[in-house]
Amino acid sequence: MSAGVHGSTPTVNKDLTILAPKFRAAVESALAECRQKGLDAIVFEAFRSDELQRLYFARGRTVIPPVKTVTNARTNLESWHGYSLAVDVIHRTKFWNAPESFFAQVAEVFARHDCKWGGNWRMRDLPHFQWARCKPSPSHSAITIARTEGVEAVWRVVGAI
Repeated sequence: MSAGVHGSTPTVNKDLTILAPKFRAAVESALAECRQKGLDAIVFEAFRSDELQRLYFARGRTVIPPVKTVTNARTNLESWHGYSLAVDVIHRTKFWNAPESFFAQVAEVFARHDCKWGGNWRMRDLPHFQWARCKPSPSHSAITIARTEGVEAVWRVVGAI
């Protein structure tokens, strides 16, 4: 989901080079396999800043439209995007409007590359893929480690280095 337009909107980061090393390799391999299978998948967003995460959290709450909330993560440390351990993958031309079957096919590919799919969650997030060794959302201990030792310490804990 895009950030929307609100004055000086923070920009979306698509840079795969700042992902955790093993997760980056998994994403790049999955995207290559998607291309081989004719799935026109691209990464729309990788690392997410705290400013952008807070904007996403406001959507559907204090920023209308949309009328439905976009995320339950208030800060970027409550989302694996803030740890460079998640990406949002969309269709190159249909964006978020690709059929669910497209996202399910992409999910099958990403699963072979140690990634979990947000489409399997109760609050489904079809474009979301994250490192398979991560829980659906960062735990309190992950947040504490990130704040005290940095996100690379979390990468070590989840085996992404």
